[in-house]
Amino acid sequence: MMKIHSTVRIFLLVVAGIIVASCVAAQSGTPNKSISNKSQLAVQIVAQGTTRGAVACARCHGFDGASDGSGAFPRLDGQSPQYLAEQLRHFASGHRQNALMQPIAKGLNDDEIDAVAQYYASLHAVSFPSHSVPEQLRDRGKQVAEVGDLSVRVQACESCHGPNGEGDLISGVPYLGGQYSHYISVQIQMFRQGYRKSQQMFVPAHNLNEQDIIAVADYFEQASRPAGK
Repeated sequence: MMKIHSTVRIFLLVVAGIIVASCVAAQSGTPNKSISNKSQLAVQIVAQGTTRGAVACARCHGFDGASDGSGAFPRLDGQSPQYLAEQLRHFASGHRQNALMQPIAKGLNDDEIDAVAQYYASLHAVSFPSHSVPEQLRDRGKQVAEVGDLSVRVQACESCHGPNGEGDLISGVPYLGGQYSHYISVQIQMFRQGYRKSQQMFVPAHNLNEQDIIAVADYFEQASRPAGK
């Protein structure tokens, strides 16, 4: 119940901020109309979805982008807007296969995709407590993340995803630090099975064993999320 109250409160604050911004723009004559319209569009989609088949984003990801903490759905808050928009377009085209997300993405046009991506990228939700991880598993995850494993030709995860898995907003590389362990593990399996496609992820997805996948996923869930992420 506390989670529901928290996300609704964040949603109401976002709506209030949009209204204030719209009023200020109208009074000052500044060219913020397009920004305000895009923000209002995003809030509408997050709360209600679209008439073309996209259900409300908040049903799975929450108004704050933190989802439900189970890892069935990823954190979206503070994620790169380029990455979020790109993934929605990949779902829509079938390049990234997901039975739940494909019809939703197809129900969004380009402006709506960009609006929703910007909405979630602008948020910073409170993290759920991480589950406890045995020291040996945590150490192995840290090794794979920071150093890699040359014996199976896997380079360090952080060579692409940055220190502590903070990602890169400019290049659109997603953050992993603070992302849910279960979600990370499932996505590596998706790369392995071909439901997701990435030249960079092909080798680690196929060469890491199941225990190492769990270890590195647990490591990143417990990694500190950088400021502003």
